[in-house]
Amino acid sequence: MATQRKHQPRSRRSGRLFHLYIALSMLLIVAAVSAGSMVFFKVHQFEVTGNGRYSDDALLEASGIQDGDNLVRIPRHEIERRLEESLPYLKKVRIRALPPDRVVIEVTETEPAGAVTLDGAVWYIDSNGKLLEKTDSNEGYPAVTGLRMIEPEVGKLFQVEEEEALKAKGLRGILSALETKGLLDRVQAVELSSSSSLSIRYEDRLTVKMGLNDDFLYDLKMLEAAEQGYIAENWSQGDTGTLDMTKREGEAVLSID
Repeated sequence: MATQRKHQPRSRRSGRLFHLYIALSMLLIVAAVSAGSMVFFKVHQFEVTGNGRYSDDALLEASGIQDGDNLVRIPRHEIERRLEESLPYLKKVRIRALPPDRVVIEVTETEPAGAVTLDGAVWYIDSNGKLLEKTDSNEGYPAVTGLRMIEPEVGKLFQVEEEEALKAKGLRGILSALETKGLLDRVQAVELSSSSSLSIRYEDRLTVKMGLNDDFLYDLKMLEAAEQGYIAENWSQGDTGTLDMTKREGEAVLSID
């Protein structure tokens, strides 16, 4: 008896060949694009924006990007992180690769918001708690006391022991609020000796007490209201006093020394 051989339908074989063709075509396209990017997308133009403290040349050198580098393969996120750490007065960096040959480095700079003294040295910090500079003296920024940093390093966020974490959070909160309100230059000191509250020395005449977990923007509105209202109308030029916002939520007690 003759044995019948089963043949695979032509349509199924054709379908598999079609999918194989598509896969090979995609691989060839990817290879062509990769080869093209290596040949054509070379860096030849540089632009730096937003910088004032650091020169264009300093930023380009720190970035490590060279003329002739492959535009597509620049490790942008890694360079952004490295620039923010190696040049501490940079708050934010964005690297943009613009074909066919241009790299743009966009930077946002930061400024000192406070000065922490540790073991005889003064460390400038910004409102986010980033350590900007180690120096010998404070040039007029709010002096921070009652908080001890551990292993400070320029370009990194300051660190504290676990039991002082709430103080650190409060410090960043009040410095950020003062910066937002444009009041940093009116504050002489930030004191953090309490485990539940902080105080600022304002206009060198008023001690302002706030809770470490407060809404600091609200507290500063209360401070401005007291300053522009009661103090302006009732205090003499040489009077000093205390504005205490730690007694009861939403209340402020103003007293004169």
